[in-house]
Amino acid sequence: MNFIDFQGNERLKTALNSLEQQNRMPHAIIIQGGTEESRDNLSTHLAMWAVCSGDNKPCGECKNCINAKSKAHSDVYYAKGEGKTNSYSKDEINRIIRDASIKPNQADTKVYILSECDRRFSVISQNVFLKTLEEPPQDVLFILTCENSNVFLSTILSRATVFTLENQREVNKELLEIAKEIALGIISKSEIQLLKATYKLSDRETSLETLSYVVLLLRDGLCVSAGAVPETDEDIAHKLCKKLTKAQYLKLIEITQDAQKKVMQNVSLKLIGTWLCAEYRRITWQR
Repeated sequence: MNFIDFQGNERLKTALNSLEQQNRMPHAIIIQGGTEESRDNLSTHLAMWAVCSGDNKPCGECKNCINAKSKAHSDVYYAKGEGKTNSYSKDEINRIIRDASIKPNQADTKVYILSECDRRFSVISQNVFLKTLEEPPQDVLFILTCENSNVFLSTILSRATVFTLENQREVNKELLEIAKEIALGIISKSEIQLLKATYKLSDRETSLETLSYVVLLLRDGLCVSAGAVPETDEDIAHKLCKKLTKAQYLKLIEITQDAQKKVMQNVSLKLIGTWLCAEYRRITWQR
């Protein structure tokens, strides 16, 4: 894949290249992380790739690429929001479903881009969309963008491939330290240490960011257990690695992401903290 005008994100590029070379590009892609601008850039890049008529896709020079880059290609559709929340209605999703069954006009593939799904794609609309993901039409690519893929139903996630953009935001050292306390509390023999750490989840915005750091630390530990180099904190990663199994890592990451969903659903932070402690202890005590 020719990554013109798309910088950084080397891991993501490697994954996309591998899928293209194996002719295994998915019919549905979820782009999470990064900034809204970087998500939009990658969506445009993938749309150009899908409709490109050149050899080294996307070539950036053919008429299809030029039109897709300027968001004026007849086979690239941008979902339209409605109402005060600019959300995707059931009618809009049904329009996309009907249109997806029609052959492309100019290119070999039709592309549908649903951007910023965090605030625009309701559970009701996702359920309407699910049937199409289960039985996708031929020559169609769906691209969905969001800050965090946790907003999607598990049934949607299981039928799409998630790509994560590098987060360009500066690390909040204070929240990272709280995340480290939580990570160490998970493997501590003292339950008080974990309770004290989760008690510091004081408001929704910082709680979401702190829990994101916890996920990163757990993934670092998983990397070390597989012989890879951690990205966030090597010391914490090695300490986790001494105490946790691969299965436990995966369960802990899943529970932490579930906690993030509860935060976004406005569940009481105190209740989330108590529940999270109980779940962490349940997983780490399993042998």
